Amino acid sequence: MRNQSTPQLDTEANRAASIKCPACGGENPADVVFCLNHACHKALGEFRYALEELAADKTWLERLADRVAAFVSRPLFIVLHLLWFSLWIGLNESDSPLLGRFDSFPYDLLSIVLAIEAVLITGFLLISQNHQFNYSEKRAELDYEVSVRCYRKLLELERRLQNLSVVGENEQG
Repeated sequence: MRNQSTPQLDTEANRAASIKCPACGGENPADVVFCLNHACHKALGEFRYALEELAADKTWLERLADRVAAFVSRPLFIVLHLLWFSLWIGLNESDSPLLGRFDSFPYDLLSIVLAIEAVLITGFLLISQNHQFNYSEKRAELDYEVSVRCYRKLLELERRLQNLSVVGENEQG
C-alpha cells in the first residue's frame, strides 16, 4: 500500500528539479529541452537555440524581408492582386468622371508598377532565403558537432569497457 505523503514528496522533488524559462518565467520539468509554453517555446539549458542566435543577429531589413516573404507566400496575396488588377482595369475602362482614364490599354503604368513590385519582392525573397540558408547551415554544423561528440564519447566508453573486461579477466585468472 502506498504512503499518502509520497505524491507530495514527488511534486516537491519535481519543483526542486524544474527549470524556469528565462523568457516567459514558466516552470518546466528538468528533462525538457524547450519551454512547454506554446507561445514561448524557448530553448532551455546552457546553450542557445540556433533560431535565437540568428534572430538576435537579424537586421531590421532581414526582419522586414521575412514578413514580406511570409505575406507573399499566402493565397491572400494572389486574391488581393486579382482584386487590384480588376479594379485598375475596371476604372480605366469605365467612363468615370472622377478619375477618367489614368492608364489606358495596354496599361503601361500598371506594367511599371508591377515591374517595380517584382524587383522588390524578389529582393525580399532572396534576403529571406539567404537567412533560411544560414539557419540550415547552422543546424547542419550543430548536428555535425553533436555527432562528433557522440562518436568520441562512444569510443571512450568502448575503451573503458575493454579496460574493465581486461581487469575482470585478470582478477579471475
